[in-house]
Amino acid sequence: MMKPLIVTIAVMLFVACAQVHTQELRSAQTESFTEHVRAEMERYRVRAQLLARARLYVPIADVKYYRLNLRIADQKNFLSGDVTTLARVTDASATQITYDLNNTMKVDSAFVDGVRAQFSQNQSTLQITLVRPYNAGDLVTTRVYYRGNPAYTGLGSYADAVSAEGSRWVYTLSEPYGARDWWPCIDHPSDKADSADIVLTCAQTLTPVSNGMLADTVRNTDSTKTYTWKERYPISTYLIAATIGNFTKVSDWYKYAPTDSMEVTSYVLPTIAQSSPQYRQNLALVPRMLEVYSSMFGQYPFIKEKYGQVEFGWGGGMEHQTLTSLGSRAFTEGTIAHELAHQWFGDMITCRTWGDLWLNEGFAQYCEALWRERQYGAAAYASVMASRINDAKNAQGTLFVKDTGDVNNLFNYTRVYQKGSWVLHMLRHAVGDSMFFASMRAYAHDPSVQYGTASTADVRRVFEQTTGKDLAWFFNEWVFGESYPRYVCTLSSAAEGQTYRAQVRIQQTTGTINPAFFTMPVDLKFFSGSWDTTLTITTNAQDQTAQFVLSHKPDSLQFDPQNWILRDVTRANTSVAGVEGVPLDFSLSQNFPNPFNPSTVVSFSVPRQSRVSIRIYDITGREVAVLTEGERPAGFYHLPLTMPHGASGVYLCRMTAVHTAGVFSETRKLLLLR
Repeated sequence: MMKPLIVTIAVMLFVACAQVHTQELRSAQTESFTEHVRAEMERYRVRAQLLARARLYVPIADVKYYRLNLRIADQKNFLSGDVTTLARVTDASATQITYDLNNTMKVDSAFVDGVRAQFSQNQSTLQITLVRPYNAGDLVTTRVYYRGNPAYTGLGSYADAVSAEGSRWVYTLSEPYGARDWWPCIDHPSDKADSADIVLTCAQTLTPVSNGMLADTVRNTDSTKTYTWKERYPISTYLIAATIGNFTKVSDWYKYAPTDSMEVTSYVLPTIAQSSPQYRQNLALVPRMLEVYSSMFGQYPFIKEKYGQVEFGWGGGMEHQTLTSLGSRAFTEGTIAHELAHQWFGDMITCRTWGDLWLNEGFAQYCEALWRERQYGAAAYASVMASRINDAKNAQGTLFVKDTGDVNNLFNYTRVYQKGSWVLHMLRHAVGDSMFFASMRAYAHDPSVQYGTASTADVRRVFEQTTGKDLAWFFNEWVFGESYPRYVCTLSSAAEGQTYRAQVRIQQTTGTINPAFFTMPVDLKFFSGSWDTTLTITTNAQDQTAQFVLSHKPDSLQFDPQNWILRDVTRANTSVAGVEGVPLDFSLSQNFPNPFNPSTVVSFSVPRQSRVSIRIYDITGREVAVLTEGERPAGFYHLPLTMPHGASGVYLCRMTAVHTAGVFSETRKLLLLR
């Protein structure tokens, strides 16, 4: 009974860590990982029952246009309206057209090209009989009138709630299989409509917002009003959203040309400042984020319409096209940057199947790190990626999701988000900075995927065309393979006249046969006093040896000094005099035992002389202990930590090591249970 209790407490207290706001501990990893990814994962976890209703997509028609005409002005949890669909027939033998629709929504009538048609409903689909034969390529228009109480699965794809200040608050989130809960559609990411209209009728005291541009507002005689939103870019069903509330509109402007600007519109409730005190400051960063992403990937893809955010009642964020939905506590810099990046990778280019979800989430997660790099410098980028490495190592299975019938599996944060971002980080090093960013831009502009859908094969194709390199090895290992390399490195050297011959042996294991070893470019940084040099080799075997001629006798070696590879590395004994047992890398290990009461041991390694600081903080950011402070020679260290006072909870152990080659920093979570 105690073990499950410990797990529950750990998760609850881990979420509480997001409240750390001091300058010392305020980091990109705390903000984006805890507040964004964990919130999304919880949302998807409780919606897992949706998956039984996911059906294999067999296209008989290609949707060109949707018109949602919805009335959300009557009793709570009730929706009525009609949906018009224009589609091009792809299967001339078809006698029916099938839409996804949860049977809690009752169809009153259906029309095909203006003629009343027969229809039938089962648990999750609506079948409409075509009124005549159609040839492949013919256009067909259907109109479905329906009403009902949208299914509330888990946290719900459709919610009809009451806000903190007492007003009605309706919001949707359809990813991955939830659009069918509230409107009839072909609910699959590969079938993008060329355009959509979303017509929302609600009480005059509320504001209904959706995708695209506001085209019309009508005040009706029954104390309601109708807003018509027009989306004129291709859009997947899960990216269509309706949000209604007592919103205040906040505007910023993205000036993308000397004489042209796009409004950045955000809709927030009166209580937003209580939940997110920095919300306005963070929203004001969006124009700068648009500049940064546009400079890397090309102009914001929906520049003729808008970009903005709207407050909704779930945690984290959802990248609804042109108008991201954010939870009240998710108006953070990291979450805003993540969701904005989706407008390129996820919205303009959408994963063709859910198995390639990393093309959405891994890309957006990585783009947040790129934002930090462009805005705050290389150290900020390195900090973000370092904060994700342990999660990425814990990823199970292939990055390409083979089993999309389980939402927990599909939206697994360690794999799709964290490892996905790390794969792009490694690809950047494998092809070089200039080629990486040229390839990312080429991918965003590739005519076969731009405003369409893509698979991993498309990313590989564009990168290979741009770089001129065969990257089969990389994608086979990191997207369709599992695990990561564990290296053991051995250094020895001998004098040869006025030079020195250094020999480096690299052995690796992976814990899997897929792959048995990783082919990777590896940087090796040799040191001799104040002298250093960095050389690169390609590892392509389980056990290999490389030799280098150096001008100085190497006294230490740093493996992958800039942390480009998702890996573990240890150092074997070496014949270099005086460095027996010296660690190969800086590291802060997880304390043991953990949880603890009141004592534990903190272990760390220093590969060369450094000034080391290890400090302990509580979840408010208050420093509670200094474990060590001062110069440390190279070596492995194990320091006892005793906390006789203090409440149960999560504490943060942060190591900083300043050395001649730079600064190393790492943070671990400690769980004290009284």
